[in-house]
Amino acid sequence: MNTVIALILLFAAARGAQLNVNKLLPEVHDDKFYYFGFGSNMLAKRIHIQNPTAQLVGPATLADYRLDFATISNRWNGAVATIVPTANALTWGALWDIELTNLADIDDQEGVHLNLYRPITVHVKLHGNGTEISARAYVLVQQPEGNVHGIQDSIVPEDRKPSKTYLQVLVKGAIESGVPLEYVNWLKNIKHNNITVKEFERLLQLESVKL
Repeated sequence: MNTVIALILLFAAARGAQLNVNKLLPEVHDDKFYYFGFGSNMLAKRIHIQNPTAQLVGPATLADYRLDFATISNRWNGAVATIVPTANALTWGALWDIELTNLADIDDQEGVHLNLYRPITVHVKLHGNGTEISARAYVLVQQPEGNVHGIQDSIVPEDRKPSKTYLQVLVKGAIESGVPLEYVNWLKNIKHNNITVKEFERLLQLESVKL
């Protein structure tokens, strides 16, 4: 029994130490952190699956980064979203305020432990008042080369296409978050692989989302 108690105390101490380290991050304020979701986590129903404390602050923009897709996901049956440094580009997304206790959960959702995504700190501007805020975001470890989605009539390789379901999540999340219609329409025109993921179609209620 003493061994069990000692292990519990050790785990609690380690978690407390990690929380103290996390408090040094630029995106942390009080016991919360700002998170910039530009992909599926623009949608409240999606982000709340593993991060129930997330509260929407509002739509925000990230300058000099483009939205792109790469790395085939078995979960989504297509390429997933990332942001890539690109001069004069602008990415819209949802700015969330999340309890610091959920930081490990969003790391887990993004596959940090699998070396799929890595966290970075970005500086976004809140739509409407231009306030610049430091926020956590996640980029693919294996970033895509070439802006195949940014050129009209360009040929998009299959491994750079999101699934239809994944793109529907982005569109629904962008509308829900208050992202401008012009960007929503741009999202709708991204080339996808026409694959649907029935589990997420039902769970995230995507049947009415038109592309």
